[in-house]
Amino acid sequence: MPLEFAHQHNGQYPDPGPWKHAEPRPLTLTGPLGLDSLPTQRFTKVKRASFGLNLMVVGESGLGKTTFMNTLFNSDLKEEILPKNPQQTQTVEIQPSYYELYEDGVQLNLCIVDTPGFGDQLNREHNVAPIVAYIDKQFEEYMAAEGHPGFRKSIPDTRIHAVLYFIAPNGHGLKELDAKALKTLSAKVNVIPIIAKADTMTAEEKVSFKNILLQDLEHHNIRTFPSSYPDEVDGADDLLQYIPFSVIGSDNTVEIGGRRVRCRTYRWGIVEVENAEHSDFVHLRELLMSTCLHDLVETTHTVHYHRHRGDALRAKGRPISILECDDSYESQISGTKIKNKEELNRKEEEIRQLFVQKVKEKETELREREEKLSTKKQQMEAELEQLRAQIEAEQRELDEAVSTLARNGTISKAPSKLFAKAK
Repeated sequence: MPLEFAHQHNGQYPDPGPWKHAEPRPLTLTGPLGLDSLPTQRFTKVKRASFGLNLMVVGESGLGKTTFMNTLFNSDLKEEILPKNPQQTQTVEIQPSYYELYEDGVQLNLCIVDTPGFGDQLNREHNVAPIVAYIDKQFEEYMAAEGHPGFRKSIPDTRIHAVLYFIAPNGHGLKELDAKALKTLSAKVNVIPIIAKADTMTAEEKVSFKNILLQDLEHHNIRTFPSSYPDEVDGADDLLQYIPFSVIGSDNTVEIGGRRVRCRTYRWGIVEVENAEHSDFVHLRELLMSTCLHDLVETTHTVHYHRHRGDALRAKGRPISILECDDSYESQISGTKIKNKEELNRKEEEIRQLFVQKVKEKETELREREEKLSTKKQQMEAELEQLRAQIEAEQRELDEAVSTLARNGTISKAPSKLFAKAK
């Protein structure tokens, strides 16, 4: 415990550790201080600053994406892009467009990234690659800006905050291209699935098609916003029931009941774009603008960008760092302890298995050597026995020869010292 801290608090509180301060003590005010004006000051300051939103629009040609975006922001953002001949379309183009929108003194810097050519080729195997490359490029540029000497200044944020993925109203579920694209994109950005041209289906068909899509999304383990981010999103519980959103877009307006409304006119009647009974357009706009715009930006930074940044740093050999000042230190350290324990147990088991294997190999080697030595001993004993028998036979022959010579009087009967020693 630092000496200054001990003297100041007289040992009342434990050492909070590095980068942390002592627990504050509540006090009672004896008069008004003006704290109630602080939220107003924060609101005024935030309102002066512009807000940013970067949306990417992905889907096959002919689904009304451009018309829908014009309807969503009540502006003529861009002209309709006529679909090209699929045989003439070679690659997916990435076309960012930037706009400034003003309302009641609030400025929104809007970026719409269109992807013409997606799904138009006969070979759609590489349709997602240019989109993923663009998303990764924005992450890399933001990461490079953080490492720049002037990083403390405001960094222009070009990262994609949400992908509006348009699904054709076929009534049969996700196509193979849609499933692959959604699976890939949902791992990098916030994905909001949208059923295009909802006026081509009846109410019953829309409910049935939504259920099929939800089953497909769950089957392919595709994360969608905001349902897959409950910890990062607040106040969107009432909007979850409309996912995937079935929407309508229109540039035409008619007067109904003394008010101008956007709608699509047919011989059998009028379909209002902003009528909740006709489509989920109002709920999608509420999600994007009124409820979750800040959550989209925050989730992009704290979830997707941090994952990309961590992967990029670890790819260069940097280990995962856990600091005691982190808010999630306790959960991280407990998880790390469990992981390290599991790793230690795994290594101990590997060492034990390796030791057992080495012992078995050594036992086998010693057994083989013992068998070889035993065999060699038996062979040497047999050879020794054979030599002993041969010597005994030669000794008998020699004794007989000596006895014969002694009887003939040729040599003395006394045995020689050599033979005596041999006996």
